Amino acid sequence: MRNKKAALELSITAIVVLIIAITVLGLGIGFIKKQFGAGTELVSKELSNIKEQIRDQVRTGGDLLVFPPPEQVSIGRPEGTFVGVRNTAANPDGDRVCFRVEVRCLQPFTPGGECVRGQPGPVAVGGYDFERQGYVSQVNSEANWFTSLLAQFDLKNYEGDVYDAVMQVRNVRPDTYSMEINIYKAKGDQACSAAPEFESYASKTFVLKVV
Repeated sequence: MRNKKAALELSITAIVVLIIAITVLGLGIGFIKKQFGAGTELVSKELSNIKEQIRDQVRTGGDLLVFPPPEQVSIGRPEGTFVGVRNTAANPDGDRVCFRVEVRCLQPFTPGGECVRGQPGPVAVGGYDFERQGYVSQVNSEANWFTSLLAQFDLKNYEGDVYDAVMQVRNVRPDTYSMEINIYKAKGDQACSAAPEFESYASKTFVLKVV
């Protein structure tokens, strides 16, 4: 009888300990989720603030092109950025002017290296490829370093805007690359619907480290 009582007390004690452990674990998980959620919200808020600052800079500043590239990207891993363009022209036949974006890899820092496997630079790696006369994702998909990039868009007369972009580098070796982003404006300040020809409008060079 005494052994049964002892076993019962032991079982009750084990159950109590288990309940306490589950409770503590639940509180711990809740705390971690709360902290992680707060961190995620903080990052999202900060990115939103940066985007608004860039939008204000494009609309009121002197820069025609604003593009903050990632300082470093990992092969195959997406990285978010923005492209901001300010329109200083006016369409004589309407209220919008057409623009195109082209991102090019000029050359790797390693002598004899290639921008894309089998393709030494310069080579378009995002947006509209003016050499091949088509969007990179369609005319040279192996060289496409963007999963999201608005390559052509209309901007209202004398206004600017900012567009999200996602860079995902692939088909390259780890290296440091000399890069260039170019903005082209429709000749005659026409809208995209007019299927216009384009001329150079703004350009920036940058360095991208790929690991």
